[in-house]
Formats: sequence, structure tokens, C-alpha cells
Amino acid sequence: MRKHTKIGGLLGASLLAMAAPLHAETAPAVVAATTSFGDLTIEPGQIPAAPAGKLLTLTVDGVEQAIIPGHYTGKVVLSVTDDIPVNYHKVMEHHFRAAAFVEDGALVPTKSVQAALSPSTVIGQGVLANARITSQGEKFNGIVVTGKGAYRIDHPVIDLVGNGGNDFAGFGAAITAMGEADLTIDRPVIRTHGAIRPAIFVGGRATVHVNDAEIEVLNGTLPANYKFTVDMGKMMEVPWMLGLSGNVRATNLVDYGTVYYNRSHIRAQGWGAVSTDDSIRVRMYVNDSLIEAVESGYGCYSIGDSIDSFTHSIIRAADIGCIMAAQGSIHFSEGTQVEAGRLGVMMHSGAGGGTLTIDKGSLLRAGETAIQVKGIGTTIVVDGAKVQAGNGIILQSMDNDDPFMKAMMNGQIPEGMDAPPPGVADAGDKKGPTTNPDVAATFRNTSLAGDFYNARPKDSALILDFENAEVRGRISSSTVAPAQGREPTRATYTEIGHVINTAGFVAGSKGVKVTLGAGSRWIVTGRSYLGALDIAAGARLESAEGKLIMTVNGKAVAVKPGSYRGMIVLN
Repeated sequence: MRKHTKIGGLLGASLLAMAAPLHAETAPAVVAATTSFGDLTIEPGQIPAAPAGKLLTLTVDGVEQAIIPGHYTGKVVLSVTDDIPVNYHKVMEHHFRAAAFVEDGALVPTKSVQAALSPSTVIGQGVLANARITSQGEKFNGIVVTGKGAYRIDHPVIDLVGNGGNDFAGFGAAITAMGEADLTIDRPVIRTHGAIRPAIFVGGRATVHVNDAEIEVLNGTLPANYKFTVDMGKMMEVPWMLGLSGNVRATNLVDYGTVYYNRSHIRAQGWGAVSTDDSIRVRMYVNDSLIEAVESGYGCYSIGDSIDSFTHSIIRAADIGCIMAAQGSIHFSEGTQVEAGRLGVMMHSGAGGGTLTIDKGSLLRAGETAIQVKGIGTTIVVDGAKVQAGNGIILQSMDNDDPFMKAMMNGQIPEGMDAPPPGVADAGDKKGPTTNPDVAATFRNTSLAGDFYNARPKDSALILDFENAEVRGRISSSTVAPAQGREPTRATYTEIGHVINTAGFVAGSKGVKVTLGAGSRWIVTGRSYLGALDIAAGARLESAEGKLIMTVNGKAVAVKPGSYRGMIVLN
């Protein structure tokens, strides 16, 4: 039988044995050991400190607070804990403080600010239950789990107010998993209100299962001296060149981490809900969950060797349903619904090479373009699913109109960046495998109403295969121009990705190739310009109005099964 101990019981008593009796006094210059006060004054210019190699945390009635001048009454505790150094990429070292620090499956008392744990907290063998953690100071972690071994956190309620320290490292997160931890989090209720103050962070080689979560993160106030940057570890707001705003991600998955979200509600005010970043090889599995970005931002983000997989879930995003960067991949399956205010899925940065899969009764619905591919190669598979676009564009391939990305592709480092962000440097790495620059999309067992454009002048072909599918729209090579007639800037960041197509042949373009498989039907709604067309026996190619006219290299040809190459015009 497992033995459990409440924090207010034997274990708590042993940890506070060194504490002095309650008394009223002015804070000492150095707090030698954890000390409780009934009345404490911190004078201006006399901020107490911990001994060398230790960290100091102030709690008042169990609430973590910044150590600043003032008069504190109630259950006041100055907790002295061992330092928890975390070296982020050997460029910056963070010093974590946490209400509960778990290593190798056990709570480490000397590294835990247990005065920030509620008396109802139960600490048992391999489990932390009913913890109530409230922080009103910056860069304070709720629970950190690292090392090896299995551990379970049951029904934590965590409320953090104030900015975090580095959401690429889990510095200031409500729950952080690192090392090789095997962590299960059941019934968490987490709310944060601060810049880069994520609810859940998974890094190292940790594997985390999150079940029945209620998570909400709200934007904070950026420091007065903060200057925009996209440098990892320093970034405190979403890169505006994504066309988004906000300064807190609800979750982040990095390194070699793996995370499962089951039956959970994850809600972000801005920036993003479920994110991957700084990844080496990460996997995210979301099942039977509701994912929301309510005022701005994305539902999910996949970058590098990353796969975000959703089954029987709902994603609602004010701006972009999901973003794929570099070779990141996304899979919507088993009735997953994606509702996006602007773009359903947007792909950008690096050379690409990822795969977007939408299948098994899923739905991707966008207020504007459904799938926008900006400057990278990719594979798209839609099978037994629906894709709908509010502006009538199902798939748009185009050069990247992000001003930062344009500068970097020209070999420049824009203002706000000391080094290229993840996924960009690899684009110019000639030592690695070559990524196919083409956009190859298969639409199977579906019906589509909308247009398909390839507006990448010479770098990429748009290859479309329709298998037992019907499409009603225009498919064509094109050129694009900003919808407002001028290039987007930081002041007009919401115009990034908003373009107007002009269909036509483009000199030097790799163009568009269409294959109509047996059982497929294309109803042409506007003049379309192709470089290759294959029509299988049993496929149908028609005009929305009257008889379809097809010319190849300027000569009219009969519309019948066969293979056609050259300058193909359908009207």
C-alpha cells in the first residue's frame, strides 16, 4: 500500500523544523534557512538574499510573491532552496525556483518551495495530488519534473500571474517536464496571465500524458525595455511576420519530447495554443480535445522533425488553424474539425519537406485561404475529408511575403534578429539531403469548391492528383500581388499572406500538373493555365458554362482521356 503524506503533516513539519518561531521583524540581509514570520517588513534598499548557491522565495499565505520592499502580514515565509541551474543551449543559464521539484520519481524537498504548496497537497510514492499553487511573481515554476522514472500529478490547480523567463526552456511554466521523465498529469486546472508563461512545457526526452485538462493562458505586459526579437530564449511575443499578435503560448514542446493531450480544453488569448519549437524530434498527439486561440494566433504549430496529430478534436483559431514550418508535419484525422478566421493551414520557412494529412471525415474550414504554402516544398493528402475556403482559394502556392523571410532569403539578418530562427538556417545547408521544392497534393474521395494557384515563378511545380474526387474551380499558374497594393509591413502585419492572383503563364515557371484519375471530375469555372494534364479513362473534364475548350500550345484539341504537355489552356 502506498503511503501518502500531506504537506502540512510529517514531511512538511520536518522541512520547517529549522524555521524560527513566528515573530515580527525587519528582514535580515541574508536568510540562512527557511524562516516563518507573522509580520515582516522589507525596507527599501535592504532586499534579503539567500546564502551563496541558494535561492530565496517569498510566500504570503501560501502565495509566491516578488521580494520587494513592503510590509507583509499573515503566514509569511522566506524559503531557502537549493539552486536549480538550467543551461539553455550554453548561451544562457536560468535558475529555477519551483513549488515542487521532482527528480527520478521523487519530490526533492531541498529544491521545493513547499510553502507555496497548499496544506491539502498530498505527497506520495510517485504521486503529487491536489496541489494548489498560486504565484504573483515572475519566473516562478509551479511543478518541475525531471530525471528518470514515472510520476503522476493528480488534479493540480495552478494560477500564475506575471511574466515567465524563457518558454523555450520551461522557465516560469506551470508544469515543466524535462530529462527522461515519464509524467502523467490528470485533471489539471491551469491559468496563467503573463508573457511567455506557458501552462505546460515538455522538453528533453520527456514523455507526458495530459488527461482532462482545463488550461487558459492570457497575454501579459512586456517589460518597458523589451525590444522585439525572434532570437530563441529571448523572444517574448509572437513574431508579427506570421500575421499574429500575443505574447504567451499555452504549451510548448521542444527537443526530443513527446506529449499526449486527451479530453482537454486548451485556450490561448493570443500567439498560440499547442506549439512545438526548437525541436530535434518531437511528437504531439491530441485526442478528443478542444484547442482555441481566441483573439489572435494559431491553434497548433509544427516545426522541424515534428508531427502534430489530432483525432476527434476541434481547433478554433482567430487567425490560423495550424502552421507548418521547415519539415514539420500535421495530421487531422477521425472527424477533427479546424475552424480558422483567416488561413486554415499556413506553411513557411526553411525548405519544407513535411506532410499535411486531412482524412477520415475531418473538416478544414477557413475564413480566407484554406491551405497557403509560402516558399517551401510539401506533400498534402486529403482523403475522405472536406476542405472549405471563405475566399474561394483551396490551395495557394506562392513565394513568402513575410518581410523578415524575404530579407533572410537575400542573405540579410533583419532588425530584431541576431541569428536565423529555427528552420531557416537548414534551408541553406548544402550538406544535408535535398528537399523537393514542389508542392504535391492528392485529393481522394472528396468534393471541393474553390481554386488552386501556383504563384511561385520558377522554383516549384504544383502537382495535383484527383482520385475519385470532384473539384469545381480554377486550377492555374499565376502571379500574385498584395491585396492592398503595397508590401506588408509591421504596421500592416495582418495583410501578410493576403494576396490577389492573376492567372496566366509565367515565363520559366514549373507550372501546374493535374492528374484526373478514374471517377474524378473537374468542372472548370475560369480560364486555367497548365503545363501538364493527364485524364484517365472514366474521368470527366467539363466547363461550368457551355462547352469546354482546351488548347495545347495554341491549338485546339479534343477533351478526351490522354496525356497532354505544353502550354495548356482550359476555358
